[in-house]
Amino acid sequence: MTEELKNEQQTNVDEINPTDESKNTEAQNVDTKIPYDRFKAKVDEANALKEKLAEIERQQEEAKRKELEETEQYKELYEQALKQAEQAKQEALATKKSAMLAQAGYDDEQTKLLTKLVEGETDEEISESIKLLKATIPAKDNYGDPSAFNGAKEKPKTVDAEEVGRNAVSRVLHKIKL
Repeated sequence: MTEELKNEQQTNVDEINPTDESKNTEAQNVDTKIPYDRFKAKVDEANALKEKLAEIERQQEEAKRKELEETEQYKELYEQALKQAEQAKQEALATKKSAMLAQAGYDDEQTKLLTKLVEGETDEEISESIKLLKATIPAKDNYGDPSAFNGAKEKPKTVDAEEVGRNAVSRVLHKIKL
């Protein structure tokens, strides 16, 4: 029984007198921010690697094209050229659709999602598709409605020409001496 009392007293003492480690947890806020110089260096490194990768891929494509030319496999060269032309055409069309959606008032996030829904290849077809899309999915507003809880403004009552004349005469009549 005396052991139990000693153990209880030790645990109570531990609760009352926290250790230095538990005291310093508040003061040890670790700064998780990355210095800008290090961040910039990593971004530059990543961009340099991307450029190297693109250069290597371009060199491989060029080597493959030359190899096909040397072996006189022009049909494959022609098919590759057609494939690249079609790919460039699709990218240009997607860019045009994105630009027209942005011009219609959609933000970047909506533009990425809605580009797939826009149909057509000519400007007229794309604009018609965007009109239908805009009727279905409105553009995101970045502002609030100023009259959300206010009633509509009252319209002034219509006044005919005789009323305007009477008001003008009544304003000037007292100034005229007869």
